[in-house]
Amino acid sequence: MTTHSARVQDQAGTSEPPGESPGADTHSRGGSGSRSGTGSTRIQWPGWGWLPYLLIAAFVGFWTLTHIGAVVSGAGSAKAVTFGIAAGLLTLGLLVGVARLTRRGWAGQLAGLVPLVAAVTVAVLPSYLSTSVSEAAPEGLNAAAPPSSSTAPEASTGSAPSAGPSSAPPAQSSAPAPERSGPIEVGTAQFVGIDHEAAGVARLIQLEDGSLLVRFEQFSVESGPDYDVYVVVGANVSVPDGGTLLGDLKGTVGDQNYEIPAGAVPGDGVEPLTVLIWCEVFAVPVANATL
Repeated sequence: MTTHSARVQDQAGTSEPPGESPGADTHSRGGSGSRSGTGSTRIQWPGWGWLPYLLIAAFVGFWTLTHIGAVVSGAGSAKAVTFGIAAGLLTLGLLVGVARLTRRGWAGQLAGLVPLVAAVTVAVLPSYLSTSVSEAAPEGLNAAAPPSSSTAPEASTGSAPSAGPSSAPPAQSSAPAPERSGPIEVGTAQFVGIDHEAAGVARLIQLEDGSLLVRFEQFSVESGPDYDVYVVVGANVSVPDGGTLLGDLKGTVGDQNYEIPAGAVPGDGVEPLTVLIWCEVFAVPVANATL
């Protein structure tokens, strides 16, 4: 009797409520733990999580189509290609990094665009804005080249042989040639764009002291970063090798003067001279004018 009652109590103590099994609770706990563990390490991005990338691609495509000349010219520059690759990798890393840190998918990526747009606005955008300048011409400079007066007397004397030859030549030879005062124009040429839009006139001016300067008039050029002005010996030069740096471009629109250092231009004046606008950061030509 004692043994039988002990067995009955044993079975009663280990009995479980109806409808439940020992493995059910373990399985449910393990399943919930597995699901919670997976949810804590996995980022569920919605189907339109690529929206930030599409926005960037649309912007880059629009800029490329509207600046096709600059893109073609920059493709041949190692500096421009390196800059483009670095900017693309930085943008991609910033978007993905912010999204993973915030665990918010596309919302986190859009948040990553905020510092990117701010950096572009502060560092890059001002270089592509138009800047105007208006410098006065050297005092006494004529707006146009003076008319030649040496051919008129020669034509008149040659067409009237019956006139007294003894009196006319002495009158011309006795009159001294008038000395010109003030700056004079040595040469002038139109600006031509090189994969960039450009217009205006470049004038080579010799001042009273013999020094030279280049003056831009009615000038305009497509905006860009880090433009420099060079003067290079030769016609239609598109690289600044062997040239003389006159300084940074003062403005993308308007009249401006650039002094030429002594010795930068050959004294014989036989060789042509090119005024070159050069983009230093991308190492590409912008525009030139051959004087």
